[in-house]
Amino acid sequence: MWRLVAGLCLIAVLMMGSASLHEQLVTLHDAYPTEFRSYYVPSSAYMSVASLGQKNFWADLVFIWSIQFFDRYGPKVRDTYLLHTYDVITDLDPRFQEAYIFGNLFLSLDKNWDLLYKLADKGIEQNPKNWVLAWDAGTYAFFQQKDYARALKYFRIAEERNPSDSRLQNFVANAYKYRGEYENSLRYWQELKLEHEKDDTDLGRFLLFTAERNIFDLTIKIDLRNLDAAVARFKKEKGANPLTLAALVKAGFIKSLPEDPEGKPYLYDAATGVITCQTPLKFRGKFAQW
Repeated sequence: MWRLVAGLCLIAVLMMGSASLHEQLVTLHDAYPTEFRSYYVPSSAYMSVASLGQKNFWADLVFIWSIQFFDRYGPKVRDTYLLHTYDVITDLDPRFQEAYIFGNLFLSLDKNWDLLYKLADKGIEQNPKNWVLAWDAGTYAFFQQKDYARALKYFRIAEERNPSDSRLQNFVANAYKYRGEYENSLRYWQELKLEHEKDDTDLGRFLLFTAERNIFDLTIKIDLRNLDAAVARFKKEKGANPLTLAALVKAGFIKSLPEDPEGKPYLYDAATGVITCQTPLKFRGKFAQW
């Protein structure tokens, strides 16, 4: 009987001790700044050993944990810790595509482009056949940062890895266009038009529609840019604007006068040297502004 009583007393003492320890841990946890909780993620080297060969499992576990806490970090330190967390995850499982994508999504919330592209470049290097990661990085550069040179780099990588996907050619063509490389963009749209002229799928019709209108607009943009450059060279050499655009041909600055896609001549104001198109562009928006 006395053994039972002694056992119950021991259990009671342990329970009180555990309760007290739990309260102390809760107090410490509550006092610890939320933004430093990323320190709970050890280094990749430690995790690799501690995982006992189950690296993918621990990568999944840390990934699930990170989704719960990504928005609780203080804004001044959040991105550094986010990158650390997703760096560890992708060290444990370099092919974890979702980790790169979610990590970039979280980093984009603070527009921390340097860290975002650092994580993206790691994924692209670690997965040489994966085109999605390059395309994903390109969309941030194109749509959010407006860095069309960087977007073009990533879209080109995606296209090289998945050349049969016309959607990627569409992205490349747009990146060229917004960079001002109209000739390269025009070449892509012309190829897309030829490829999808007889494609009756929804995607095929969309790409054909987009290609035809971009070809229309880019032809005008290229003509105007070439004519503007010819007028500028004429004025520099002759000291005044040409009286007519035909004078550019006569003086050898251009081979022939272009017409817009509807066969109309470009309008020219000799007093100002300004050249305009009397045919409206097919697209509207920033790119379509004269």
